[in-house]
Amino acid sequence: MSCLNGGSWNGQVCLCPNGFTGNLCQDRVPVVVCQNGGTWDGLKCQCTSLFYGPRCEDVVDSIEIEQTVSASVEVTVTVTSQNYSEQLQDRQSDEFKKFNKTFTEQMAKIYAGIPEYDGVVIKGLRKGSIVVDYDVILKAPYTEGYENVVEDIRNNVKEKIQNATAQQVLVDNNCSKEFLLCFNSAATSVQNISITETPEEACRRQAGEDFAKYVTLEYKDTKLHCITPCSSGYKASLDCHYGKCQLQRSGPQCLCLTTDTHWYSGETCDWGIQKSLVYGLVGAGAAVLLVILVILGVFSFRFRREANRQRSRVSQLQRWNEEDGRDPGAFHNVGFNHNEEQEDYVHLGSMYSNFGATLRHIDPERKIQIQRPQVVMTSL
Repeated sequence: MSCLNGGSWNGQVCLCPNGFTGNLCQDRVPVVVCQNGGTWDGLKCQCTSLFYGPRCEDVVDSIEIEQTVSASVEVTVTVTSQNYSEQLQDRQSDEFKKFNKTFTEQMAKIYAGIPEYDGVVIKGLRKGSIVVDYDVILKAPYTEGYENVVEDIRNNVKEKIQNATAQQVLVDNNCSKEFLLCFNSAATSVQNISITETPEEACRRQAGEDFAKYVTLEYKDTKLHCITPCSSGYKASLDCHYGKCQLQRSGPQCLCLTTDTHWYSGETCDWGIQKSLVYGLVGAGAAVLLVILVILGVFSFRFRREANRQRSRVSQLQRWNEEDGRDPGAFHNVGFNHNEEQEDYVHLGSMYSNFGATLRHIDPERKIQIQRPQVVMTSL
């Protein structure tokens, strides 16, 4: 089958690159962005254990973790009942596969009395007849003080393999009927035990590098769960009140809800305000603002009207002066005009009202010469 646009045939369907679909990857579609460490496998987003969804956008509630501690013991034995060949270096060769099967079955019999035994892994084969370096895989219960339990298991492993290799020596080029392999008892070596993974480490591994610091372990219904602050129903759960917890690379965050009647905010969405109250406050504020604008408009109108009245009054006075033939700038005050009918009467209102208007035309730089009055002496 020929898959288009970089697709690959897996024997059943075309695995299309991101952005293409169809039985031959012939149709272009929008690129799917897999979030939170998810990867595109040609058909869909493959999410990490901590997330799910079409784009790995949702965090799982919890991951159940096996309540065991994984450990391994390094052991070296020498098989004397078979000869070494270079084919044993190729793990895909039939010779290696046959030896691996026989050796695994033999070790299962030797360690049968150890309940924590979980198999062996051959790390390397060397000459002499066949020197086997391998790890004994153990799974111990996860309990308080599990380190001491694991050390006791290591001693048990050492005792079992030393006893077995001491008994299963080659006699007349034959092994006993119970075992398929014979060993050189003097070449058996058991090294220190190492803890390969605790439940905490398993939890962080399944969470992935970006989210490992946000996960923790907690028991629920006698089972051990790997949880995040966004998991619900646990002691370490983040209470978002009126919101939804979302786990991001920057940490857990509460996304607050908006309902028909309330807006919610705050770090944990615990602060809410009624929409009707906000609308009422906004309406009241708008009403107060409108009243203020009306008052300002009234004062502005009255001020402009008074200013226009004063300008009109000044203009009228200027026209009167021009009609009377007075030069602008002359010092003149009609308030001191002589009245033939009442010589001792002074029009004070006219004086004060016109005095200011005529001063506008006075040139302060113009010099005025006043002649000193002459005194005439007369004889009596």
